[in-house]
Amino acid sequence: AASDVYKRQIADIASVELTAYKSMRNEQLRRAIAALPETQRRRLVMYYFDGLTYEEIAERERCTHPAVIKSVKAAISKLKKYFFK
Repeated sequence: AASDVYKRQIADIASVELTAYKSMRNEQLRRAIAALPETQRRRLVMYYFDGLTYEEIAERERCTHPAVIKSVKAAISKLKKYFFK
C-alpha cells in the first residue's frame, strides 16, 4: 500500500513536470511565431491553426498560390532555426 502511494506521488510529479515543460514550449512557440514578419505569421496561422488551404489563403489575401506557399515555408524555416539552433 505504501509503495502504491509512493508510485502515485512519483507519477503526479512527472505529470506536473510534463505539463510545465509543455507550457514552456508552447510559450516559446508563441514568441517565435510573434517574431515572424507579419505576412508570414498571418499566413502560417491561417494554414496551420485555422486549417485553410493555400488556395483559400491566396484568395483571401488576393495573391498567388505560390506566394502563400513561399511565405509559409519561410515561416517554418525561421521557426526551425529558432528551435533547432
